[in-house]
Amino acid sequence: MSLRDWLSGSIHGRLLLTLCVGLSLLMAAMFVSLDYNIDRKIYQRLDDDLLQRARGVAALLETPPIDVAMARLQTLHPAYAGGGHTEFLQVWDAEGRTLAVSGSNVGGRLELPTGVKANQPLFYDLALPDNHRGRAVALRLLFPGTSEPATLAVAEEREHVDRFEQSVHVALLMGVIGTALSAALLAIVTVRRGLRPLLAFGKAARAPDAAPHLPQQQLPRELAPFAETLNAAFDRLHAGMERERRFSRDVAHELRTPLAEMRTTLELARRDPEGGSLDNAVAAIDRMQRCIDSLLAVSSYESGLAQPELEPMDVVPLLRRAMGAGARIDATLPAEAWVQSDPALLERIFDNLLLNAHEYAPPGSRIAVVLGKDQGQWLLRIGNAAPDLTEADLPHLGQRFWRKSPAREATRHGGLGLALASTLAAVLATVLRFELREGVLWAILGPMPDIDSINT
Repeated sequence: MSLRDWLSGSIHGRLLLTLCVGLSLLMAAMFVSLDYNIDRKIYQRLDDDLLQRARGVAALLETPPIDVAMARLQTLHPAYAGGGHTEFLQVWDAEGRTLAVSGSNVGGRLELPTGVKANQPLFYDLALPDNHRGRAVALRLLFPGTSEPATLAVAEEREHVDRFEQSVHVALLMGVIGTALSAALLAIVTVRRGLRPLLAFGKAARAPDAAPHLPQQQLPRELAPFAETLNAAFDRLHAGMERERRFSRDVAHELRTPLAEMRTTLELARRDPEGGSLDNAVAAIDRMQRCIDSLLAVSSYESGLAQPELEPMDVVPLLRRAMGAGARIDATLPAEAWVQSDPALLERIFDNLLLNAHEYAPPGSRIAVVLGKDQGQWLLRIGNAAPDLTEADLPHLGQRFWRKSPAREATRHGGLGLALASTLAAVLATVLRFELREGVLWAILGPMPDIDSINT
């Protein structure tokens, strides 16, 4: 990416460009303004001093005779007598003839100003007799006994003032440049620091396997809602992608065995059309159908595409229907148990828990089903003997396709029953947990609030 594209195409570049250009223009305007005002003040001070000196000289020269007045002036102010860098004075009559000059201006070489008005000083620049740059002020004055006003010009060198003004100019320029560079550096540091959370977010967003997050604790208060919303959106996106990957893995994992069974059965039937049986293929298809239905249900509820439809219901008839004849079931149930739940989802949980208990309980063992109240809320407990399980196995219960023994891989049970039951329990805002007591695995569903406690 070129520098031009970076400056115009990124927030970082735009902020830096705007700040640097803005600060440069501000510093330039400040320099021009300060330089103009300082120059004006310096030369205003020079003009004020000249005017004050000229008025003093005029008051002295108006006392006749003029020769005596000039001698007095040069005695009082030796700078007018001449020698070195000095001050200059010259007086002209109304015809432009020189009436008097200072000792520093013996040749009378000061420039005669034009356009001098009465009671209004005229300031002008000129070349002094010693060829230095000078500044002069001209006044009209009236000598006693004359009717025509004379013109007085008082001048002095201005080179020392020019040098001072240039030194101030350079110092001001260096100060402005230093301030501009410091401000630009501060702008760069500030922009980089302010955009650091966004840059960190961009770096995290490029990670292929992690949901990127804006670090909210480092963001300004104004960006916190944006960060929260964006983080939530990325969480949902990442969760959806993870569900899709998991769904694909689960389908590939679970359908390998029934597909192999179907292939074997069909090959046998093709070799021996009269003696081959397709019962195994039909059973494999049924298993595949159950697996796909369960995977789709889990995915739909995990993604939030399917929502529960809550209504008042009695759990007992639903539980009895799920138990069926119950030849191996010892049930302890109340006369009724009213809760606010989704009948279809709750029935599916009961079916999966009971199917899992029947599948893994040893032959001849009994299955216990207990529904009772605990602190005003209903708890369902389903227990079956599980001699092969240990406490270390409990965290794995509810994981997809987990089996204690790999030898059970090819059974008709899909390995999704407890995973689906756990997902549906979370959808219904309850908990499915497992306990192992004296070799009996208990699946505990609840608490499910009693309908009376909900209404009160």
